[in-house]
Amino acid sequence: MEFGGGRWITSKGSRWTAEADGRRSRTASFWFVLALAAAGCCRDVVAAEPAADAPGAAKDIFFFIPHTHWEGAVFKTREEYLDLGLPNILRALALLKAHPHYRFVLDQACYVKPFLERHPEEEPAFRKFVQEGRLAIVGGTDVMPDVNMPGGESFVRQVLYGKGYFRQKLGVDVTVGWQLDTFGHHPQMPQLLQLGGYKSFWTQRGVTDPNTPSEFLWEGIDGSQIPTFWLPHSYAVTYGSPADLPAFAGFFKQRFDALAPFSRGRGRVGLAGADVCEPEPHVPALVEQFNRQADAPFELRLAVPTDFEIQVAERPDRPVVRGDLNPIFQGTYSTRIELKQRTRELERLLTAAEKLGVMLRWLAVPTDEAILWQAWEPLLFNHAHDLMSGVMTDRVYEDTIRGYDFSQRIADDEVRSRLRAASAAIDTQGEGVPVAVWNLLGWTRTDLAVVQAGFSDGGITDVGLVGPDGQTVPVQLLQAVRSASGALLRAEVAFVARDVPALGYCIYRLQPLRTAAVSTAQPQDEPVLENEFYRLEFEPDSGAMTRLLAKSPAWNVLSGPGNVVARQEDRGDVWELYHNLGAGFVANRTPHPAPQPGQAAFSREFTGPRGAVSRGPVLSEFQVAHSFGGQNRFATTVRLVAGLRRIDVRTRILNQEKSVRYRVLFPTSIRDGQSYHEIPFGAVQRPAGIEFPAQNWVDYSSGEHGLAVLNRGLPGNNVAEGTMMLSLARSTRIQAYGYGGGYEPGMSSDTGFELGKELTSEYALVPHEGDWRQAGVYRDGMEFNHPLLAHTVAAHPGVLPKRWGFLEIAPQNVVVSALKPGADGTAVLRVYEAAGQPATAKIRFSPVVVSAEEVNLMEDPGIQLGLADNGVQLDLRAFEIKTIKLRLKSHGAPPR
Repeated sequence: MEFGGGRWITSKGSRWTAEADGRRSRTASFWFVLALAAAGCCRDVVAAEPAADAPGAAKDIFFFIPHTHWEGAVFKTREEYLDLGLPNILRALALLKAHPHYRFVLDQACYVKPFLERHPEEEPAFRKFVQEGRLAIVGGTDVMPDVNMPGGESFVRQVLYGKGYFRQKLGVDVTVGWQLDTFGHHPQMPQLLQLGGYKSFWTQRGVTDPNTPSEFLWEGIDGSQIPTFWLPHSYAVTYGSPADLPAFAGFFKQRFDALAPFSRGRGRVGLAGADVCEPEPHVPALVEQFNRQADAPFELRLAVPTDFEIQVAERPDRPVVRGDLNPIFQGTYSTRIELKQRTRELERLLTAAEKLGVMLRWLAVPTDEAILWQAWEPLLFNHAHDLMSGVMTDRVYEDTIRGYDFSQRIADDEVRSRLRAASAAIDTQGEGVPVAVWNLLGWTRTDLAVVQAGFSDGGITDVGLVGPDGQTVPVQLLQAVRSASGALLRAEVAFVARDVPALGYCIYRLQPLRTAAVSTAQPQDEPVLENEFYRLEFEPDSGAMTRLLAKSPAWNVLSGPGNVVARQEDRGDVWELYHNLGAGFVANRTPHPAPQPGQAAFSREFTGPRGAVSRGPVLSEFQVAHSFGGQNRFATTVRLVAGLRRIDVRTRILNQEKSVRYRVLFPTSIRDGQSYHEIPFGAVQRPAGIEFPAQNWVDYSSGEHGLAVLNRGLPGNNVAEGTMMLSLARSTRIQAYGYGGGYEPGMSSDTGFELGKELTSEYALVPHEGDWRQAGVYRDGMEFNHPLLAHTVAAHPGVLPKRWGFLEIAPQNVVVSALKPGADGTAVLRVYEAAGQPATAKIRFSPVVVSAEEVNLMEDPGIQLGLADNGVQLDLRAFEIKTIKLRLKSHGAPPR
């Protein structure tokens, strides 16, 4: 959020008040005032005089872009903000009608769509101004999203939803990327923006050097470049201007001069729009009066973003900025952590439903794809940069949770019903209870599967399992409900499903047994877990992992006790770690080392009953629970599965303290390693000691060996002096934000303290040889976040065999990101190169492919691809993303 412009005067406490002549006062955040003052923008300091124009030369131009920064929800709910903000569009239309030279900018479908629905009488005028180019539509997404914490496919859905709406409703193809307030940007955005049909990108956050020129080419990790417009004095620098000409002229001269250090050519730009702000009615007339002044130092031109872009495009040598525009507001990575976790789970479910929808369409089974968009939209709305970051009042938090719940109900129902419908097409005949195990990732995989089964026949005491090859498979009862006689009624059965095909399934068969088998875990005395890959040792009373030995070749992964949670005082607000809100225009480079003794409370310092160790034929677990000081509680479960190289951890914390943060620590034995973080559609090396947002994994390796820490919805990651740290939660609230933009006295955000909540965190460890590329850590991260789906099925004939996959892809660094229904009965497949190594992808399909074309993210008609052996071949640059639209022959005979 931002506030800008006006004459800044001190007010009570830490708030400043901006007063513009003839207009109501508003208050703004102290941090924002400091940012402007530090830049010399709004203080009585004479800036260096710009060079005078040569005789006869045209005056320089100050492009003045009125807009309103729409807050979908943050201090007020979605509906409350619409009540407050929709009249501002009416005010903008009135100014456009009255002043032919006036311009205005709107973004976000979540703002424009309700306006046109509730004011159909204004649609003709709205459309007219859009067609004339005086009312610019930018952004082209549902909201102004966070792009670091949601997955990459969520950003693609933002584009499909937002740009799709503006195309259909207004006939506009949005080409201006508009993430003015988004809290940092990962370096795959240039490619994503290009693939989405964008020609430019506007933001105020994330550059690493405060002296960065305001216009540059941003280059992503695949080499894509996008013209970028950085706003060093915010998106509100020209808002709040005085209503009399002398003061108005002085106001704009100050701002024009303040932009001089960042300008590298003719033309400067100033945006005029604060949070949910009203258009300024005095502006059109005063702009004309300013320009009629004989001594006007420049032309003040009301404009839309593309006007300035055309001006800048004439510059011959725009600088190139490469890589990350992160991190910004690092506290947001773990504030209200449950929102990040729910996002990751819903992304899994909705993309799973889409994949199943493609298979069902091929099988000529009807599905309702519109209902998935009904689930996607609340999720996309909750990805608004403030909401995803946990920045909100209590009422908005409650409304946000209702949005997640709505989407969750739909997603759960659709995945369940689509699995049943797809499994109904499989030939499941044979002895025992059929179990369909589905793998919805793009490679054949082996992983843990868990199925719920019920038994009504008396006398059944245990179960066995037979695999697709007819061989017996070890099973383990995780839970069992038995009758009074001991007969098994219901069971949760775990087993390792091997070589489940890509985007496909295998049929296993449960065998009810009337004699006891060794299918339950047995307690063990020694606090040790072991499989063929690792040996783990624990402190039995505290739960700390004292040793993690990788066996082949042998090396001790840890240099000290791991899986230790540190609770540290954190007086920061919802945005920032350890301090209140700062400007956040330049990427933070403040190191956050691992806490040392005396700086935090460590879970290892507290003990309780001796931890329990259980060992079974499929998996073994170590569990411990004890006090974490005062009324706080700590519990952790470490699981090791036979045949898997992943170590799964579930940690629960009951928090009863305000203003603290929780991090789990893994001190490694790796020295002088490199830290790589997964970002949407790729990975990037990041500096040590600084917390960044990561997707599913962070890897730290020396090249000889390394350790990957995987997570489910825990984006805050840091590696400092060999210690890998994962932020689990924060206890915080809004503390020093000025009133305005919907924030009012009496509003509470105290639910951000997470008091009395049991917070559950799921993460995993993958020690490995070589670096992250050689180890294929990107696959481990996706597998951890996309468990195999197993369910019982009735025995019946079917058109599909007992083992089947939708496709095969080589090489392994080409990863499937999405398989979804497209328009007109097509299927859309998206892949990307995941290891930073160019590849030639060979994709072979099981369904018969009639045609294939390479398309953009909007799935527009593209380039026809040749078919060979019912497949396609694609050349990919390092980290390149490609989208393929397929037309499949409806299934009429059993597939290969």
